[in-house]
Amino acid sequence: MTRITVPVSHPKEVEMLAEGGAGEFYCGYVPPEWLERYGGAFWLNRRGPVAGNLLQRDDVSLLAERSHTRGIPVYVTFNAPYYTPEQQEFLLPLVGRLAEESGIDGVIVSDVGFLVELRRALPGLPVHASSVMASLNPGMVDFLTDLGANRVIFPRSLGIADISALCAAAAGRLETEAFVMNEGCVFEEGYCMTTHRSVGALCVQLPDVPHRVLPLTPDAAASLGGEDRQPAREMMGAFRDWVWFQNGCGNSVTDRGIPNGPCGLCALYDLAATGVTSLKISGRSSSGIRKLSSLRMVRLVLDLVEVGASREEAAREAVAIRDTPEFCNAGYMCYYRERAS
Repeated sequence: MTRITVPVSHPKEVEMLAEGGAGEFYCGYVPPEWLERYGGAFWLNRRGPVAGNLLQRDDVSLLAERSHTRGIPVYVTFNAPYYTPEQQEFLLPLVGRLAEESGIDGVIVSDVGFLVELRRALPGLPVHASSVMASLNPGMVDFLTDLGANRVIFPRSLGIADISALCAAAAGRLETEAFVMNEGCVFEEGYCMTTHRSVGALCVQLPDVPHRVLPLTPDAAASLGGEDRQPAREMMGAFRDWVWFQNGCGNSVTDRGIPNGPCGLCALYDLAATGVTSLKISGRSSSGIRKLSSLRMVRLVLDLVEVGASREEAAREAVAIRDTPEFCNAGYMCYYRERAS
């Protein structure tokens, strides 16, 4: 049975999300010592140093205790793109204390070197390969298996056919996880070596940054010749629209409180058929209400699939509970364009 992996940022959210059908939790933890050493310059994970993160280890312990009471495992993100040797030396004992004293069930990492060091220092602790590792092909699945990873989290840029092939490659060796809701980055995170700290969310603001379109080939130069720059303007206009959809449709919600934005609800029938182990809802820094609303939508459609709904029936229900057919029909919110109509 496919599990729903849900973000959590405070112990008080556990009961609400467990009742909503969460199968796993993941959270961030940034201790005061990290902030004293690095301030906001080096993010410990892919969220800012404070928002969406737990700041006290006692809170991690309480979160794990409350989750385990309900039979739900907890994974902690250490998924910065890379850590320096000094940072790894600081983090290894910290992860050890989280595992041995706070009772976490595993960690999520992006830095291959850190994964190797974790395997040496804590061989019994499950390690998940973050989507930031950009695991895009079966060779990467083999590589992670050899390194001792326990799960591969697929980048949201992959389609259903790609995920199906990688789940087959991972079968019997690695658990698998795919995005289903709310992740809004417009680029492939595995190729991003920066954070939003210095220049803000440049990827989101890109269409409004003063720019010129430069031809890379003679044919392209010909198409941009003279005064006709319309194709370039149309391309940037389409990109601006896509960014708006990927950024939660302007971080909006419907009149019923349903969050708009990236979504794979109507592809859940096909996703379940791939054999993927877990489905990920993004948004550690989101409100508890947004997390719960997202979880309820995924739970409802996944339950339909698991009791035998057809591909078309599941897709129709997904579009109906969203109640924003104009956004669904645009196709810009979709993780998986192979959705049923």
